[in-house]
Amino acid sequence: MKREYKGFGAIAGVGRGKAMIIDISPPHYEIRDIEDSDRELGRFVRMLKKFCENTRKLSREIEKTVGKNESCILDSHIKMTHDLALQSEMITKISNGMCAEQATNEICDLYITRFMNADQDFVRQLAVDVKDVRLCILNLLLGIGDVYVESFMEDTILIGKELTPSIIARIDRKHTKGIVVESGSPQSHSAQLIKAMNIPGITYAENIHNLVKDGDIVTMDGSTGSIIVE
Repeated sequence: MKREYKGFGAIAGVGRGKAMIIDISPPHYEIRDIEDSDRELGRFVRMLKKFCENTRKLSREIEKTVGKNESCILDSHIKMTHDLALQSEMITKISNGMCAEQATNEICDLYITRFMNADQDFVRQLAVDVKDVRLCILNLLLGIGDVYVESFMEDTILIGKELTPSIIARIDRKHTKGIVVESGSPQSHSAQLIKAMNIPGITYAENIHNLVKDGDIVTMDGSTGSIIVE
């Protein structure tokens, strides 16, 4: 039996494929006391350096295949980690005995809240970029691979509460036929990337990640916001 849902048509185009639910929630980590804070700080700095290397590589690939303006989105993530206030707050927590995972999560949470409470829309959209940076750094600290979206065996519709720029930058563009999210402005960095890749997109699809299951056949229309699930 077909079910129909509605969102906001953000990026025109019709897509059809198997649903894949994407979760960008922070991964679980163990909160632990750190006896050697210098060693823990060294681990954090190494992973921060690795994050910058990975992001720079992804940015160069996007510049070649999508465009310079879009690659600048990922470059801004590197600049974010170089922000002296953000970096010093993380370092202070680690130096005081907090594990790197907890320090990263807590400080990023602080900035996410600040951005989301801002009056200007473009500032609120930066919250997703901080979530992106947090997820990537936590995955590195925990030795977890990034969300796997590089290669699909068949046509796919990506669905989630929201999708970050680094996830979108890595998607299999041949088989990704559409993207549906519960939140996110059409002017966000994520939407900018989706539009540049000519992928249909729908935003503000309320509770869609709970209404659709992995493997459901989804037809979506980025012009009307229509989502039909089989």
